[in-house]
Amino acid sequence: MPPLPKERLSSANLSNTEFKTQRRFPYALYSIKMRASKGDLHVSGAERIIPQADISSAVSALTERALHHGLGRADFINVKMEEVAPEKLQYLDALPVSKRPADTVEETYKIMKKMLCELGLEAKADALIDLLRHNHPIRGAVLYDVATNSRLEPDHERGIRVTYMDAEGAASNCSGKNHFREAIVLATKVVNAPGIIAELCLSDDPDYLVGYLASLKHGYVRLMPMKEMGNPHGGRVFIFDSTKAKAEDAINYLEKQRVLVRGLPVEKPANPNPEQIFADELKQLKEQNLYRSLRTMDSEQSKYIEMQGRKVLMLASNSYLDLAADTRVKQAAAEAALQWGAGSGGSRLTTGNTALHEALESKLAQFKGTEAALVFNTGYMANVGIISALCNSESVIFSDEYNHASIIDGARLSKARIVVYKHNDMQDLEVKILATPCSRGLIVSDAVFSMDGDIVDLPALVALGQKYHLLTMIDEAHATGVIGKTGHGTVEHFGNTVRPDILMGTLSKALGAEGGYACASKVIIEYLKNKARSFIFATSQTPATLAAALRAIEVLKEEPQRAQNLQHNVEFFLNALHAEGVEAYSPTAIIPIIIGDEKSALQVADELLANGVLAPAIRYPTVAKGTARLRVALMATHTEAELSQTAKLIGAAIRKYKK
Repeated sequence: MPPLPKERLSSANLSNTEFKTQRRFPYALYSIKMRASKGDLHVSGAERIIPQADISSAVSALTERALHHGLGRADFINVKMEEVAPEKLQYLDALPVSKRPADTVEETYKIMKKMLCELGLEAKADALIDLLRHNHPIRGAVLYDVATNSRLEPDHERGIRVTYMDAEGAASNCSGKNHFREAIVLATKVVNAPGIIAELCLSDDPDYLVGYLASLKHGYVRLMPMKEMGNPHGGRVFIFDSTKAKAEDAINYLEKQRVLVRGLPVEKPANPNPEQIFADELKQLKEQNLYRSLRTMDSEQSKYIEMQGRKVLMLASNSYLDLAADTRVKQAAAEAALQWGAGSGGSRLTTGNTALHEALESKLAQFKGTEAALVFNTGYMANVGIISALCNSESVIFSDEYNHASIIDGARLSKARIVVYKHNDMQDLEVKILATPCSRGLIVSDAVFSMDGDIVDLPALVALGQKYHLLTMIDEAHATGVIGKTGHGTVEHFGNTVRPDILMGTLSKALGAEGGYACASKVIIEYLKNKARSFIFATSQTPATLAAALRAIEVLKEEPQRAQNLQHNVEFFLNALHAEGVEAYSPTAIIPIIIGDEKSALQVADELLANGVLAPAIRYPTVAKGTARLRVALMATHTEAELSQTAKLIGAAIRKYKK
């Protein structure tokens, strides 16, 4: 290795005697490396060099990082630990940090090209940038030789893996991911390797848009934005000159030399005004067509609504049976408010429990065919409370990859191990159950998936739960009132032949009221009363919402044709769309019409609104990048004439704007 500049003098330049004189460690140091994957996809990697006392907290933090990555939850996590002899450590001064922001991705790469030219790489700049942006996937880094215009990694699939490094003085900080710290540490080691001219880096985190160029000449230069929000592609290129060093020497240094980086700069806010950070992020959302704003409605929620003085056909409401506007349901809410008051006055376990609560729970248990039921304030609070109560750090939760955010958040709060299986793929679920033995486990899935409208394979899911002694839970938010011959939901849809352990649902969609619930055995319901924090510590529902839900269930039982009308409308509308050349499929009232890019989806939705139809565009991160869509939600009260005209408008708008 060529000698380092004096200002970058490290312990590698000292004799053993000098080293031991200057640096003594009264404690053992350990290198900890974590690598995580999901199927064949590399998800996360990290490492630390830490004192023995910090091993437990470091392993916990790195594991959590692997389970909550933007690329998905890892299903394989490998943690390797080994002692590091202090005399084997090399100390390097951290690269100085600067940043060069830009307004667009293309402007960022112009800045990078200019910097490469400053390193004497004018003839190679375009090729290097193209290699960084488009060489996916690769697990490690590309080692690109500018002398021969060739890649020198022994294994092009694996790439070069930089290991055995950390920041001096940060050994006791075992918190989760810190892009800034980890990137500087790695970059500092890389540019000090034999023959390395510079490093180019683009993060594979879909929500992290910052990359960098690092060299001894420039230091560590942060570049942003380097990609669009939601883009999972990333890469790392080590620019090498074989006329200055041997490739094997560079690789050996990068993969084996133990390094601690000292003098790490403290990351400071980009702007003295903290709110500017949020303003900048909002600006990016607008540029990427991902900005969201509220719509104001000036009437009750029914198939026609008033918006800004216009009458608009509603094709986006979750009030599938139009019960939110039903006179009987509204009257029940009004009478309850007059009799019982506007509020409940406390939590259920203190002063907020009423006869209305108990009547509704009895009605729900009867409606769903379970021993007991428990009402929560919202569906979100129900999922969070149920899952975090039934599971703990010793549990394993098997969760469909398309499950609602409330299920995901409940699973995270439980601190259980989360295993995500392929969407509605019972074969993959069984494989993952077999690979993840546990004494306390839960399989949880949406019944009707909120963005795609498809239905869970309930018989197979329940069978797996019974076979492997796992609890089963189904979220029926979009199933109650929607599927089943009389609108009773998923169990009825499958002929009342199978039943999960827990049926969770909402009162705020087809039932037109507000709240969530759990229907299960008496034992599970009593357990939730004592353990579900979102139940215990929340002020209970208002009398009006309870009475509305009670009356809505009665109306549905009295008028099962409402659910049948809804199911008829689904079939009719799909046929009308197909007649217009629009591809769409769904067995339920949720009909996704995939547009693709966010801008086109917004244009189609705006065109429909201009013609009196509200069908908003659904975009990332609610759905995957590149799958922006219209999410049409039908009501039982829509007429064939209304649906036929809407299909024509959708077809025309798609032909006009879809790329």
